[in-house]
Amino acid sequence: MPPTDTERRLCEATARGDGAGQIAALAGEDLYLVAPQPGQDPLPVYDDPVVGGKCLPVLTRGMLPPWQPQQFFDRVSVEELAQDWPNDKWRLAVNPGTPSAAYLVAAPAHRASWLQARAHFGVRPGGLLTTLATGPLHGPSAQGLACGAPLAVHHSVPWNELGTVFLDHATDAQTLREQWSVTDPGSWQERSEQLLGGGFLPAETEAALRARRDGDAAAEVPELVTRYEERFRTDGVLPPDGRVRSVLALDLAHAVHLVRLGLGARLCAPPQAEQVVQRVGALAREAYDSWEGYAAGYALGRMLAFDHGWFGAPYAEALHVHRVLAQDPASPWQGLAFV
Repeated sequence: MPPTDTERRLCEATARGDGAGQIAALAGEDLYLVAPQPGQDPLPVYDDPVVGGKCLPVLTRGMLPPWQPQQFFDRVSVEELAQDWPNDKWRLAVNPGTPSAAYLVAAPAHRASWLQARAHFGVRPGGLLTTLATGPLHGPSAQGLACGAPLAVHHSVPWNELGTVFLDHATDAQTLREQWSVTDPGSWQERSEQLLGGGFLPAETEAALRARRDGDAAAEVPELVTRYEERFRTDGVLPPDGRVRSVLALDLAHAVHLVRLGLGARLCAPPQAEQVVQRVGALAREAYDSWEGYAAGYALGRMLAFDHGWFGAPYAEALHVHRVLAQDPASPWQGLAFV
């Protein structure tokens, strides 16, 4: 089974002998070129017996190998490859040695078609739900990763992947540094524990929500919260009589995000990552009783952090992500029981 839809479309095009279909499958996607180790050639060109000549290998996201501490990949596009191609006689080997292998002629006319396809299909948009067929689909790790699904959908990366990259090594490290002040394993661990403990939540709002949830008749939530809850009911984020139980979901989703960035930046290893992800799932079950409740908590937390009552672009983006995860039959919020 192809790991993602990209590999499926590539396999189908290759089976048809459809060169244009191969490029169409790749045009908007990120491709990954292995980064050279010190002392190695900058490009991993090799002689491929399938085509009888030199090839430059790249991988689609679904075909990236398991996480290794010293193996990195650079993210490239067909546009960048077409513009910087070093030798007209080489071929582009996509996923060589796998069932989704494709070998593309890279003469100038062919590279021009790559550029045309990129211009036609554009960059892969955000807001897409992607599932990795080889990733966890059931059990504690899948439950925890599903808690981070909103951020995976926002970036259009597989929701159930604990792997080599989130976007790419350099970008993952930059995001950790600039957005989270994380630069080493120690600061990564510290931020993870803060997120697991709800350390970035608006404390008074969270206390009021939990008091109301627990039946405290005197609990008063901020007026901004009630405004969002009213809009959530209108837009289907909450049922007609629903209320948000907690905004802990925002920190829990960010904890999963931090795990995936940490793996990409090589600031944590898979055993640590799985431990944090499984703790996220357990904490979510303590705070909520359903994916619907978790989803509403995440949406409210994101609005309080980024929208501030404007009902602007952050609200529209959050509503789109919510609808994808709440309505798509392939969503983990549809397929995984909240237990």
